[in-house]
Amino acid sequence: MSFRSVIVYFISVFMATDTLVAQQKWNLNQCISYAIENNTDLRKYEIQEKISKENLSQAKRNLLPGVSASSSAGLSFGRSVDPNTNDIVNTGFFNNTYGISSSVTIFDGFRLQNRIQYEKFRKKASEYNRLNAIDDLAFSVMNAYFDVVYYKGMLEIAGEQVETSKLNLKATEKQVSVGLMAKSDLLEMKANLEMEELRRIQMENNLKSATLTLRQSMNLSGNPELDIEEENYPSISGNIPEREQLFGAFTEWSPYYQSFVSQLKVSEKGLSISRSELYPTIDAGGSINTGYSETYKDNMGDVIGFSYQFKNNKSQYLGASVSIPVFSKWNSRSNIKQAKLEIELAKTRLENERQKLYFEMSQNLNDLEALGKEYLQYEKQKEADLLAYQTAEKKLEQGLISAIDFYVVKNRYANTTSQVLRAKLQLEIKRKTLDFYSGERFWE
Repeated sequence: MSFRSVIVYFISVFMATDTLVAQQKWNLNQCISYAIENNTDLRKYEIQEKISKENLSQAKRNLLPGVSASSSAGLSFGRSVDPNTNDIVNTGFFNNTYGISSSVTIFDGFRLQNRIQYEKFRKKASEYNRLNAIDDLAFSVMNAYFDVVYYKGMLEIAGEQVETSKLNLKATEKQVSVGLMAKSDLLEMKANLEMEELRRIQMENNLKSATLTLRQSMNLSGNPELDIEEENYPSISGNIPEREQLFGAFTEWSPYYQSFVSQLKVSEKGLSISRSELYPTIDAGGSINTGYSETYKDNMGDVIGFSYQFKNNKSQYLGASVSIPVFSKWNSRSNIKQAKLEIELAKTRLENERQKLYFEMSQNLNDLEALGKEYLQYEKQKEADLLAYQTAEKKLEQGLISAIDFYVVKNRYANTTSQVLRAKLQLEIKRKTLDFYSGERFWE
């Protein structure tokens, strides 16, 4: 294969791939999945969750003993303290020391244990915050998606209105030419056609704006067109569950609600940590030290070797200490009071959110029931308006109806068709919201 053929081959493959991307149809689940994978705002929630996870790990590690090692070296001049005899000497000498020490907290009012539980609940809260951010993003994409579907349907309705008006206009021109209709009817139809052309242009602009909003919520950049896949939605709603039972189940798993529950538990553990400041603290520790000094000499006046000194200059220490809080300027008591107020604040937030979620769910359930009835009624009205429109169109062909009366019937049918579309899409949004309340993330 020649070099030119290779180039042509790769160009054709690239163009074919680009065409496939451009021709991809997106359904709702694909749009939400893409948004979750590519949304940059979710990254900060993931980082916060990792931070809380590390804080929990460190809280557990704080139960371990602390170990430290030290070493020093120096030259002494003039009057100095002999490290071997503690006498004052006037000669310069070199010495260095080595040591290792360890300490562990025996009791601190269970502060470390409460800190572990405190960080556990904080980690849980950050996890719920991340899941809730995903849920919020999914609903944001869903609303943007159905806006696109709505305006796409409205554009189709507007386009059909324009096309039928053009056909009716041609028929009217013939009827005017033979004297079956007045010229005023022809002018009226031309004016209505221009109005419908304007409405079609407005729907095009609305569709472009809605598509841009959807692309932004998905973080879909680049040139590929966002072609929404047409889906078949059920025409009637199913049984609506009992709201008290549904609400109880929802609060058990809802990341949004459970994040406030976790914050309350964090506040309660914060009170336990503050109370631990009133208890004594017991620590135990020990150390081993050794060293080398040029002042350590034998009977011949020679400096004893490093290895001998390192082995024989060792000193060991074991001990324990007790710290009893007596008076801290009322600081501990103040911290306890503030911790109690934090609990009250967390309880108030939780109750407020519980009430908001309950009434929000109740409203959505009411809307679902009302939209189901509304949609069925619009379907019946659409059938009646279609028959009226078909009858008016035949009368127009026979010159038995004026253009104004015809467009009253025609516009009523178009308006009912758009209302059917609106009610159907709103009903589907409420259905998916109900699925979410039931514990089903419909995009997964």
